[in-house]
Amino acid sequence: MAQVPCLCALALLSLGLHPAAGGMDSCYDPQGQAQRCTPAFENAAFSREVRATNTCGSPPEDYCLQMGAWDATQLCHRCDVGDPLLHHNATYLTDFHSQEESTWWQSQSMAFGIQHPNSVNITLHLGKSYEITYVRLKFHTSRPESFAIYKRSRVDGPWIPYQYYSASCGKTYRKQERQYLRPGEDEQAAFCTEEFSDISPLSGGSVAFSTLEGRPSAYSFDKSPVLQEWVTGTDLLISLNRLNTFGDDIFKDPKVLQSYYYAISDFSVGGRCKCNGHASECAPNEAGQLVCLCQHNTTGVDCEQCQAFYQDRPWARGTAESANECLPCNCSGRSVECFYDRELYRSTGRGGHCLKCQDNTDGPHCERCRQNYYRWDGRAACQPCNCNAAGSLRLQCDSSGACECKASVTGWKCERCRAGFHSLSEGGCRPCACDPAGSVGTCDPNLGRCSCKEKVEGYLCNRCQTGSFNLQPHNPAGCTGCFCYGHSTVCTAAAQYEVHHVRSDFSQGPEGWRAEAPGGKEVLLRWAGRVQRTLLSSFHLPEKFLHDQHLSYGQLLSLLLRGEGNGSRSSPFPVQLVLEGAGIVVSACYAAPAGSESQPHHGEHKVTFRYRLADSHVSPSLKSPPQLAPLLAEPSREAMETEFPSHLGRVSLSEVQLTSARPGHSLPAQWVEQCICPQGYMGQFCESCAPGYKREIPLGGPFTSCIPCTCNQHGTCDPDTGRCHCLHHTEGPSCERCAIGFHGNPFVGRFDDCQPCPCPGQSPCMAIPESGELVCTHCPRGQRGRRCELCDDGLFGDPLGRNGPAHPCSPCQCNGNVDPNAVGNCDPVSGQCLRCLYNTSGERCEKCREGFYGSALARSPAGKCAPCECNPVGSAQGLEACDPLTGQCTCLPHVTGRDCSRCQPGYYDLQPGTGCKSCECHPVGSQDSQCHPLTGQCPCQPGAEGQSCDRCQPGFFGFSAKGCRACNCSPLGAVTPQCHENSTCICRRGFVGYKCNQCEVNFFYAPARSLCQECPVCYALVKDEPGADKLKAKLQQIEAWLQKPDCSSPRTQYPALGEEPRGDQLPDAKAAFLEQVAQLEGSVGTAWGRLRNASGTVGCAGGGEEKTCILLAEISAVLRATQREIQQAAATLATMVIPHDISQQPTSWSRLALESQALAASHGDAAAQLESVARRALLASNASYALLRSALGDGASLELRSKLEDRYQDIQRAQEELAAGMLQVAAEAKRTFASTRQANADMAKNLSQLDAPELVGLGSHAGDSGGSHLAASPVPTQASWDPVQLLPPRPASLALCLCAEPARGQAEPALGVFVRQKGQAALSRKLAIVRDRVIVDAQKKVRQAERMLGNTVSVSTAAKKMVREAEGVARESSKVCKAGRDAIHGIAHMGLICWHWQQESSIRFVISGAANTRSCLCWKVRTGVSEAKKSLREAQSSLEMDIETLNNLLSSLGKNPPRCAGAAELSTRHHQLERLGLRLARPGALERKLSQLQREAEQQRQKIQAFESDLQEIRADKLNLEEVLQSLPEGCSSWQ
Repeated sequence: MAQVPCLCALALLSLGLHPAAGGMDSCYDPQGQAQRCTPAFENAAFSREVRATNTCGSPPEDYCLQMGAWDATQLCHRCDVGDPLLHHNATYLTDFHSQEESTWWQSQSMAFGIQHPNSVNITLHLGKSYEITYVRLKFHTSRPESFAIYKRSRVDGPWIPYQYYSASCGKTYRKQERQYLRPGEDEQAAFCTEEFSDISPLSGGSVAFSTLEGRPSAYSFDKSPVLQEWVTGTDLLISLNRLNTFGDDIFKDPKVLQSYYYAISDFSVGGRCKCNGHASECAPNEAGQLVCLCQHNTTGVDCEQCQAFYQDRPWARGTAESANECLPCNCSGRSVECFYDRELYRSTGRGGHCLKCQDNTDGPHCERCRQNYYRWDGRAACQPCNCNAAGSLRLQCDSSGACECKASVTGWKCERCRAGFHSLSEGGCRPCACDPAGSVGTCDPNLGRCSCKEKVEGYLCNRCQTGSFNLQPHNPAGCTGCFCYGHSTVCTAAAQYEVHHVRSDFSQGPEGWRAEAPGGKEVLLRWAGRVQRTLLSSFHLPEKFLHDQHLSYGQLLSLLLRGEGNGSRSSPFPVQLVLEGAGIVVSACYAAPAGSESQPHHGEHKVTFRYRLADSHVSPSLKSPPQLAPLLAEPSREAMETEFPSHLGRVSLSEVQLTSARPGHSLPAQWVEQCICPQGYMGQFCESCAPGYKREIPLGGPFTSCIPCTCNQHGTCDPDTGRCHCLHHTEGPSCERCAIGFHGNPFVGRFDDCQPCPCPGQSPCMAIPESGELVCTHCPRGQRGRRCELCDDGLFGDPLGRNGPAHPCSPCQCNGNVDPNAVGNCDPVSGQCLRCLYNTSGERCEKCREGFYGSALARSPAGKCAPCECNPVGSAQGLEACDPLTGQCTCLPHVTGRDCSRCQPGYYDLQPGTGCKSCECHPVGSQDSQCHPLTGQCPCQPGAEGQSCDRCQPGFFGFSAKGCRACNCSPLGAVTPQCHENSTCICRRGFVGYKCNQCEVNFFYAPARSLCQECPVCYALVKDEPGADKLKAKLQQIEAWLQKPDCSSPRTQYPALGEEPRGDQLPDAKAAFLEQVAQLEGSVGTAWGRLRNASGTVGCAGGGEEKTCILLAEISAVLRATQREIQQAAATLATMVIPHDISQQPTSWSRLALESQALAASHGDAAAQLESVARRALLASNASYALLRSALGDGASLELRSKLEDRYQDIQRAQEELAAGMLQVAAEAKRTFASTRQANADMAKNLSQLDAPELVGLGSHAGDSGGSHLAASPVPTQASWDPVQLLPPRPASLALCLCAEPARGQAEPALGVFVRQKGQAALSRKLAIVRDRVIVDAQKKVRQAERMLGNTVSVSTAAKKMVREAEGVARESSKVCKAGRDAIHGIAHMGLICWHWQQESSIRFVISGAANTRSCLCWKVRTGVSEAKKSLREAQSSLEMDIETLNNLLSSLGKNPPRCAGAAELSTRHHQLERLGLRLARPGALERKLSQLQREAEQQRQKIQAFESDLQEIRADKLNLEEVLQSLPEGCSSWQ
């Protein structure tokens, strides 16, 4: 503990503090100025609660000390959480203890799994944020190898790494070791160091972590918010991740494991309570939480904010330069609340923004009135403006309180409308909208209500009152009263009338005008462009003004009078209009108003008079209903009477005009009415009576009222005369009686008073007075009865429909099966025949009686109905139950014939009461579904047998729609003539093949004994020799590798080429093989799942198709067995132990490795077989599923199967023909092989001394070189020859050499036994048999080689095409490019020669090895082999140099086109090609043999390619057909 101040000197210096026992004296200096103050520096962890995720003692355990611990008095102790003296819980981490009596916390030992990756965490909660200076841990044991310190900056915040300690920073924490930062780097990054990670000391080691050490900004701490946040922490976590050990824990000794555990005796944290420089001490608050006692007008747990009214500048941490005291807000004495406003502080330097200003003030400092308030004096309280919200433009008034009003509003507060406006609202005042035509004066300023004229109503005086229409401004009453001839008070303006004027302008004469003197005497008028008179009393209007003028009601009559006098002035004179008509005489007086007279002009006076023909202008006054309108409708006289002044000498009438209306659509005449008539009236003006009404006074005219007609409600009457037009079958002047053919009482007044007589054809009827019953008096012919409801005898029907629809009386219809002379042959109503003859029955005698059949409608009685006579054995319902038309009896099941006397096709054995039995002919094995009617024997397909043809005959297989095929098992090699379902036979020992017609390996045919005899013991030893199996595996790998070369991928290791796998790769190979086995098992499981789904689809669980379900069950069993074998193989491989290191010397590990390799190979073969079985099962299940779906959809599979079997037979015949052709090809290939072997005899003498492994290696290297050359050369040859394709699939031919001396030399150390060599003569006989096998294998390889040649030809063709394109480009270039073009051709030709030479070498290597098997003396030619190897290496080296030269030339030509190459460059290339050509173009036997082989290969390729293509398609079709036939279910009959 004494080292703490020294340890943290840098941190204290960086914080600008000094160690002290208490805080600073005061947060203010003696002058009262604020200064920075901080709490006392303390051990923040002392006596605080610490939690550990693991503590020893639960359960009690023993722990031991490491040797060398400084205080160890005994090695092992006990920890028990229940014993106060033996526990070591987390309270000992922060308690007070002395050095002599140390206490410590301790975890469980490594014996309880306390080691990486399991961690132990210790958490310390400080209760408040602290500015941490250091963290110190003192370990009671050795310090951990890896542990970390984390902190939280706030409660419930994330854990932040503080420091890592580890001897393996990169491995444990993925951190690089470092202890300082460069300027500019993240200063909150945690370091990782190995400083305290050593295992020594074993006890008492300390770890001290300084929070600011190694951080560039530590010396300017007050200016670094990043470091201020970095040292702040509320919680600490110590994560102990890895123990330090001596390495002896790997032996799992309990005592050793008990000696490794975590133990810490002291956990101290140096720092200060964080108060940000605004408090000198911390203390618990009312809730018991530790908080700062804040000064400088700050508040908060950490004094992290200003008090509520001290927001005039932003809060800041107190520093040595400035205490950053919080300042009060300036609110002008009108608020006690404010907040900090950043924008205000930025613009004014004062950030205090006041809240809740009093006295209706506002602003950041309450310096102005609130919105819509004002004040006279700046010191007074603000008063509300109270501007009317609706009438003012804005609610804010000026300093005097006056508001700014809207345009239509006035008043100090804008509270009322201006004149001519009303209804003050948000939009202001609305202008008065009174209709000027119907209103008088202006509207009410508050409500907007208008003052209406006499006949006008509405809020705006814009509609006429009821009984009036046509609102007009010149009408004093506003609207015109409805005329409607006095019958209606509801009318509207008519829309189909236009304005029309009746005029007299006297342009053509007097126009019928008359004049009278005052005494009534008519006088003549003088016309001089106008009508004149002297001292006349009146003018009489002509005829055109006297017609019906009710359309002029309320319109103007204008007069133009001229008066001539001698005075200088004129005065108005009265004019009276007199109207007479309809017995009424009225007059209207009018005097021109003042100012209307004209000024005298040449002694003439002109005055215009305007009369409005309305009720209010006439005398005597005419009241409602209007009486002037009838007068205008029928005027008899219209005159104008005037009293002229004395100064007027002569008065003339120059123009008269009457405004009227007429139908039209120009200028509408709105004063014409459209009446809405009451009941009984109709027409535009209600001038007519409605239907059913008449004039109260006949011919009384439109003014007369309409009354209902008196027609007993059976019709209408004439509206003018009142005469009835009768309806409802009535007649008479008042419709008082029913018409003829009807009866009833017409005075009731209903439409159905008169009903039709219930007699046919509405014939007359009468009612009997006593009973009221109606009786028809005139029935039609053939009917009788009171209502004519019955038909006469011999007729039937229902003429009145009493029993349903009415049917007229018709003659009886009995189809001639009754006696026409008899009475009562049919029912008179229904017509049912009652007396049928000739064994007939039915309503019309139209069918035979029961027990009879035939045609009842036949003309002859003999051909009508006959008895049934059913067979008593086959019929089900007796002798008389048959079809009445056909005579077919009701048969028992599966019985047929009219009389049920025989079985149906497919059935036999007719029995009484039961019927016939089903033939049950098998749908596949029988030729027809019918059987013998007595025995039930089905006709079988060839090779099938059984009564139902459901099985194959002995010695046959392949049960199908074509029957069964013969097994054809070899009588010599097969145990029994019967074969399996896949046509394979059961072979005797030594025989193999599908038909057991071949000898097994190391067996040969002995004609004398007619069996396959085993080869001598030498062959058996070679077969059992491990080297032979190894050689065989190598040959198979070489063949697979050469058949699928991959020149693009990097070179891999091939064990067959002598590159043995290393022993350390065996575990990886085992893991890979286990993964492959797992994948194979998953594939089999998937296939089994799909098969189970197919079984569920077919419905096998519910009794589905039997054959299909059996097939699916067999496939399922195979898949399950396959899956069990795969699981067993995987378990065996998983339990295999493979060593990490394998010695080069033969040891037990080597033998185990070899056994593992052999076991892996066997498992691989087994897995391949299982995978093949699973794939076939999956294909079979898929095909079965598809066919089952099609079979369930329709029943057309039998026809498909028949067609498929026919095609399969055709394919078999084609296959036999192809096999014969292939034998010929094989013979030709054999001759080719013999010629090739003879051609290479010279080289074979040297190569015959090679042993088999070396021979294969040379062949493989040669093939490898050829493959690499092909990958490098861009110009392939026209025909290629793969030498390795001539290798036989089994290494029998090469294995013959292993019985010689080298094989014995290699076998003696391994086996310790060797059999002597047999005689040369016996060996030669066996070699003859082997030679034949080699030839057959060679023939197969020839075909494989030809297929390879086919691929090479296609590649060569593509390359030639590219060459031709390059030649075309070269021909277009200049003459300088000619040398480059020749160079390309030379390269292609020489590359072809080189590649063929190399291929021929490889071919001769392999062929010679196969041809020299008869000698079996390989050990004598090792010297020749060495020389051949040397020559081959030289040839290969030369070839590689030539190939490299060619590749360089080609790459340079590809990069630089010939047209771009210079003459010097082309010359250089030309010389290189010449040298290469001279070296490669030497003539020799090799080239001749190569050419011969190429020609023969080309001929063979063309023949074999065609045969192979056809054969491949046929085989694919055959396999598909076999799968389809095997999966076809029973019961399928056709193919859609």
